[in-house]
Amino acid sequence: MHSDRGRVAHGRVCRAVVALFVVTVLLFLPRLTDNHGSPPEVAGGVGSAGPSCCRITPKIAQRLRWGLKAVRAPEAWEVTQGDDTVVVAVIDSGIDYTVPYLADRIWVNSDEIPGNGIDDDRNGYVDDIHGWDFRDGDPESLKGSPLNWHGTFVAGLIASAVDISTGVGGVAPEVRLMDLRVLDSRGLFYRSDWNKIARAINYAVDNGARIINLSIYTKETPPPAVKWAIRRALKRGVLVVTVAGNQGKDGVCPFGEIPGVVAVGAVDRDLKPASFSNRGPEVDFAAPGVQVISVIPHGMSIASSGTSFATAHVSGVAALLLSVEKHLSLDGIFEILALTSVDVADPGKDAFTGFGLVNAESAIEALTRGSG
Repeated sequence: MHSDRGRVAHGRVCRAVVALFVVTVLLFLPRLTDNHGSPPEVAGGVGSAGPSCCRITPKIAQRLRWGLKAVRAPEAWEVTQGDDTVVVAVIDSGIDYTVPYLADRIWVNSDEIPGNGIDDDRNGYVDDIHGWDFRDGDPESLKGSPLNWHGTFVAGLIASAVDISTGVGGVAPEVRLMDLRVLDSRGLFYRSDWNKIARAINYAVDNGARIINLSIYTKETPPPAVKWAIRRALKRGVLVVTVAGNQGKDGVCPFGEIPGVVAVGAVDRDLKPASFSNRGPEVDFAAPGVQVISVIPHGMSIASSGTSFATAHVSGVAALLLSVEKHLSLDGIFEILALTSVDVADPGKDAFTGFGLVNAESAIEALTRGSG
């Protein structure tokens, strides 16, 4: 009798699980197929080297909050925590700017009137107050398809408010973040999406970004339109920072192979090259990328690893430099970072960490000494 009831209960649970699986598949299947009903070819996406871990408690935060210290950000903050006229474009999976740590850090397009349905600044985008969602084709990352966590996490590493109790904090907490979403809810983009990335880069350049943080990987060489957009950004004095890659192999992500683009490798808490970090002569700098903490949509603090997050640290340090000297050239930024980075691997420039671990304190000192 009891065994029969157990079988009945077990059967009900199994049917419920199957039903939930079917509903999930039906909900997500349209996003995973192209117009012809066949799965699209993945071209790239987020670059995290491992899943996020637990919710961060204050005790854990004190143990994990090492990234800011490693790049000497607190010492640099004695001179500047960033300037709100310096804009970093985050081309990623979208930013949840309702998170309290990011709410005051999001870029605002002052030439656009919110919600009036008019392209007030005539830049080709209607009501683009904080950027543009190239994934869904609308002004808001928070509308339409759900956000993947990656973009918010990256944004937090660059410019979130600092909270010692949770360990959350950006390298340049007073700069502004331009939200340019190109990745889907799974953190991927497809071969048919290359034009979205090119348009996002052009948007950043045309709307005043000084730095483009490209913490996404690609499995293939970018097409001419994307290469052209990146070269245009560089010619306009916009710094482009990207990932070395997380496969632990020779050769950086193809974005990093483009001349002038800064490619970043990851180091761990012991300042040793991360095992997953790609290597090669194209690697320019290294930064914290193992179990660093930041925020995700809805405000939870988590830890994760990847060259994506090392890239965000370098973008933050560069943003601090531009906050002190607005007219600093790309060559000037690169030279200062190279001269002040700390050797943590082989002496001189090496394939794992480039010129070394970026040092915000020394970089700011070199800049102010040179301009003084």
